[in-house]
Amino acid sequence: MKKYRFEIIIFIVDAIVMILELVASRLLSPYFWNSNIVWTSVIWIILLSSSLGSYLWWQIADKKNKERSLKTILIWTALVVFLIPFIQRFILTGIVSTISSIKLWAILSTILLFFIPSFCMGTVNPIILRLKLEDLHTAWKTAGKISAIWTIWAIVWTFLWGFVLVPNFWSNNIIFILAIILLFSVFFVNCNIKEKSNIFVVIMAIVSYLAFVWFSTWNIGKEDYILSWIKNTIINYDTEYGSVRIYNTTKDWENVRILNIDGWFESATFTDERKQYDLVFEYTKYYDRMFDANIDINNVLLIWWGWYSYPKYYINHYEDKKMDVVEIDPKITEIARKYFYLDELIKDFDLEKNGRLTLMNEDGRTYLNNNNKLYDAILNDAFSGDNPAKTLTTLENIKNIKKSLIKNWVYLTNIISSLEWNKSKFLRAEVNTLKKVFNNVYVIPCNTMDDLDVAQNNMVIATDDVLNLEGVYDLNLDENEIVITDDYCPIDSLVSDLVE
Repeated sequence: MKKYRFEIIIFIVDAIVMILELVASRLLSPYFWNSNIVWTSVIWIILLSSSLGSYLWWQIADKKNKERSLKTILIWTALVVFLIPFIQRFILTGIVSTISSIKLWAILSTILLFFIPSFCMGTVNPIILRLKLEDLHTAWKTAGKISAIWTIWAIVWTFLWGFVLVPNFWSNNIIFILAIILLFSVFFVNCNIKEKSNIFVVIMAIVSYLAFVWFSTWNIGKEDYILSWIKNTIINYDTEYGSVRIYNTTKDWENVRILNIDGWFESATFTDERKQYDLVFEYTKYYDRMFDANIDINNVLLIWWGWYSYPKYYINHYEDKKMDVVEIDPKITEIARKYFYLDELIKDFDLEKNGRLTLMNEDGRTYLNNNNKLYDAILNDAFSGDNPAKTLTTLENIKNIKKSLIKNWVYLTNIISSLEWNKSKFLRAEVNTLKKVFNNVYVIPCNTMDDLDVAQNNMVIATDDVLNLEGVYDLNLDENEIVITDDYCPIDSLVSDLVE
């Protein structure tokens, strides 16, 4: 163990840098959505800070007690990492409330939360490399070994992050685990427990563990309060696809339960037993406009990002009609059963036996790529806040949608956008893309046509038939409108004006 103690430290530190980069995107996404803007900010800030740490250390490498420096850096880095869960909300909400640009939001947030720990960890490899360089004859071999260790360990921890940590731990709990691991890595430098610094390490590790336990038990006891409808009770979950918050509140004097994913309202349900299958959000009722097509609709596919509010309404209101629902996140389905009356729906309508509702946890694009079934109508509400599921917006996917429809029948998609000006960029691009596949595309605003610059839900209906629909807005497209494809899918830039 003593012979390979420095290699073990490299294992630990490089893994933590990789995981911290991934955790950063999860912490920022509730405020800035999980977009290219967030990922770009996180990647370049962490790479820059690590590189600066590495460069500056080399300037002073021969002037310092290297083992003592290594130990000090590990301790202080662990302390800074430990503080992230406690300060992140104050920093993020403060930046969002004072700065108007989402790009500046993401950059400043990443700098304030992750620059210092990444900078400190960037110094570790040069320190260890300098400690390991015994002579010039072994220098290149040593440097190559350390580089190989970093690469292999990064691969291992990336898989561990995706398949073990995210599904089983909250982001803040992962940060506490990282702090504890960093602290104990100090003992690979010097394991003399009588040293004052090592005593501090043990104390900090205990504090980190207690914080981890406290955060881990956040939901315990609250499930009963949520289910009994105690107002303002909050439950938090982290899933593979986002940070989830469920809470009870009131809307228009009605008791409702709200679903919030990554900071956005995604769905809601009335908790009154008489209204549990009714729709809370007005725009979701616009999916009923598929019946205005004057065709016999019995079998519907819904690609969903939410808690089954429209499927509950559809099954309850349209007797003998069927629906397949594709939801990417199995945790969402699990929580919908527990908190949003999906289990009650299945029981009340005997859905396990009659097959009227089929639930599939799969990516919507993957399902459409492989689907051989024909539907009377396909509905799409796969949005995270204002941000659509990119792969469902492209020309190639729309062709898949049409192949999954019985001839001349309908596709409906919800698009959050204004009707004109800068905030209409995505709506115009998506309608233009739909027109490359369907003969007719109709835009029906769900709120108003009085203010053309107000972002709102718009129901877009695509079909090969000519429909006589009320409330259609005439969106005048020009020849320079974008066609969204798998190769060119600038969704982040098209929707960025919605949050600027």
